Amino acid sequence: MNQSNLAITASKDLKLGALLTFIGVNLRFVVGNIIHGLIYFNFLQSGNHEHRYEVHVPNLPDMCGDVAIMMVFASAYFFITAGSVKKLVNGISDNFSGKNDQDMQSMKESISWEKNLFFISIIGFGLYFFSKYFLSIEMETFFEENEGSGISVILHIANYLVRLCSVFAFVTVYCRYLSLKRTSALLLYVFFFTRFLFASNMLEFINTYDLYTCASILDFLTPILIIYSVISLIMI
Repeated sequence: MNQSNLAITASKDLKLGALLTFIGVNLRFVVGNIIHGLIYFNFLQSGNHEHRYEVHVPNLPDMCGDVAIMMVFASAYFFITAGSVKKLVNGISDNFSGKNDQDMQSMKESISWEKNLFFISIIGFGLYFFSKYFLSIEMETFFEENEGSGISVILHIANYLVRLCSVFAFVTVYCRYLSLKRTSALLLYVFFFTRFLFASNMLEFINTYDLYTCASILDFLTPILIIYSVISLIMI
């Protein structure tokens, strides 16, 4: 494979990897927000009334969605680490002959951008997975035995911080992939931060009212992001 064909093939693999990463982020929004809202308001429930889906613990739609997200991210990793990409990186490192400095710099920036998107997404998903399937479950058991203790409060705050970092990681990838303007990106961060505050009952500083319903209502605004994603991909 000559240098020109190698660059074209590597570029296609990287773009496909970045696209799959972006699809994985959108799936995360679908699972964490849209399906969450549908379950909360009983639009999506199992036929067995004795085993209803609960939004506060992992449920079947959640787990199926998370498996789908992992499969998409695994596919993205396959393309981002494809042989053509590795050869291109090695070629750039060896002062890729036939390419001027500007072309090589452009290739480096493209590879770095697309790999950064993927790794930020993986970090976000890892934090989300750890909080949902390990930290939250362990804390429920711990709280039953040590309600109100200093350690339990620290773990509770840590869990919220992990969840918030996970959310911001996915929002960051969404904004970078679509190259959203600063104002649009800020609105997106504010939206997800507001939803997080409602879901956590203002970090449990408010005990008089249950604000979880507000978070579920905001979930029904998430399809706007998905629709915008589809339109943006079609126009690219």
